[in-house]
Amino acid sequence: MPAIARGQENTTSIINWFVTLSGSPFNPVEVGFRVIDITGGLPGTQVFPTTPGTYEDVTNAPGRFADGSFYAYDNTAGAGWTPELTANLGTHRVEWRWRDMPGGPYWTGAEDVQVISGSAGASDPLYVSVADIRALGVPDPPSDVQVEAAIRLWQKFIERACRQWFYPKDLEMYLDGTDSDAIHFGVPIISIDEVRINDDPNPLAAELYRVYNAIDYPLDRQNPRVKLVSADRRPDIYTAPFYRGRHHFRKGRQNQYVKGTFGYVEADGSVPALIQRAVSVLVIEKLLAPIYPDPSLPSPPPLVSGVIKEEKTDGHAIKYDVTESMARPAGLSGITSNQEVLDIIRLYKAPIGCATPAHPSIR
Repeated sequence: MPAIARGQENTTSIINWFVTLSGSPFNPVEVGFRVIDITGGLPGTQVFPTTPGTYEDVTNAPGRFADGSFYAYDNTAGAGWTPELTANLGTHRVEWRWRDMPGGPYWTGAEDVQVISGSAGASDPLYVSVADIRALGVPDPPSDVQVEAAIRLWQKFIERACRQWFYPKDLEMYLDGTDSDAIHFGVPIISIDEVRINDDPNPLAAELYRVYNAIDYPLDRQNPRVKLVSADRRPDIYTAPFYRGRHHFRKGRQNQYVKGTFGYVEADGSVPALIQRAVSVLVIEKLLAPIYPDPSLPSPPPLVSGVIKEEKTDGHAIKYDVTESMARPAGLSGITSNQEVLDIIRLYKAPIGCATPAHPSIR
C-alpha cells in the first residue's frame, strides 16, 4: 500500500494507475480519479475533488505522464494531489474510472493509500511537527527552519539507533535464498504486493505464501517474515508441490524478489507515540542547550572519587572504589544521557539479523 504524508505532493511513483488493452498501454478517451477518506470505515467521505460524486480529469498531460499511465494530479493547483495538513491520518481510497469511447460505460478500479504525518515538501515524513515542538515550550528563535532541521536530524538518529524506521516505506528487494521455506526481515511488514522466488520472472500466487505482519497479537512485527506454503495449505516444505525443485527459497545470491511496504507503525499508519516522545525530547534538549559552553560560567566540579579501597605506603599506590556516577552508563556515546530516550530506544530497537547455515539445494 503506498503512503503519502500530509502536505506532500503526489508524484508519478506514489499514487498512479495504468490502463492496458490486450497487454499494451492504452489511452482511454476519459480518465478521472477521486479520493475517499475511509479512516472511519466504508463508504467514507470524499475529500478530493471537494464536490461529492465528481472526478478530477487526468485524461491528458500532465495527469497522463506516459501512454496508459496516469497519476493523481490536481489541475487547479497545477501539481500532484497533495493531502491537506489537517487531513485525517490513516487509510484513504483512490477511486479511478475510465472509458474506452465517448458516451460508453465506465470501467472502474481502486487502490488504498496511507496518509501519514509529515510536512510539505518532505522526502521523508516528520515524526513530529514544528507546531508540536512549539506547543512544548520552544520559543522563537530558533526559527521554524531551524526547528524542522533539528527534527529531521534527531529522527534520523532515532532510526539509526533503533535500526528501523517508523513510517510506511515502499521497497523492492532482491534477497539471498537460504534453502528454507521462510525469509525474515529486520523491519516489520505492513503489506506484501509481490513475491518472486528462485529467479522466476513470474509472481508467485498469493495463496502459496503467508505474510506475518500482525500488529497486536501475535507479535509478528517482532519476527516479520514471509513463509511459503503448499497449494493444499500444508505448511511443510517436504510435502509441498515441486516448483523448479522443492517449494522453498533456494540457496542463491539475490535470487528472491519481494515487493511491499515496510515500517514500524501503528494500526492507522501513524508514528508510535513513544517514538514521537523520544524525538521531541531530543529536539528540545539539543535546541535549548548551547553547542559550546559559555566560558564565563564556572567550570564543572571535578569528578568525586570513591572511598579508598587499597593503599600502599612505600609504593605510593592508592586505589579508589567505583562511585555511583562512574558506574552509571554514559548513554549513546555521549549523544544523550536522557534515560527516558534511552529506554524508548531499547524498547523499539530491532533485533540484529544473524546468518544461519543452509543445506545444499535439491537439484
